[in-house]
Amino acid sequence: MSSNKPVSMTTDQAQNGISQELRNNIYSALLSEGGIRNIESTLDEQLRASGFKDELKRYITDLFRSGQATTAEEARNLAMESIKAQMQTAQTNGTTNGVNGTSNNSNDLVDANDYKLKVPDEAVRQGTKGVMKELEKVCDITYADDK
Repeated sequence: MSSNKPVSMTTDQAQNGISQELRNNIYSALLSEGGIRNIESTLDEQLRASGFKDELKRYITDLFRSGQATTAEEARNLAMESIKAQMQTAQTNGTTNGVNGTSNNSNDLVDANDYKLKVPDEAVRQGTKGVMKELEKVCDITYADDK
């Protein structure tokens, strides 16, 4: 695939899944044009500015200190479960802080609800904008209402 020729797709194709070949072409274009690095940079900046990365680091450190995690894989899996749970709770309850209730933990186990592990809405918004900006550089996206 030429790096100067955009990949054509409609929004319906983008929403309904795309072929592995097209997906690989998009990934290749994003990698060769620096799009992946730009997306990562945008997300990293937003997560750092919001304090999410510090909170996640604190949570993972406490998982190791409490013995709930003894390997990086265990810590990652527990963190991902907690992030997903708080994201789901926030969507269900319409909350934005990602914390539900308080901890009544009388033992030394780490309670994920003591940490704000919901990905901040602004990071999601800016990350989405960053992805779209980079995709528009390598894809010719046709919107359904532009027919």
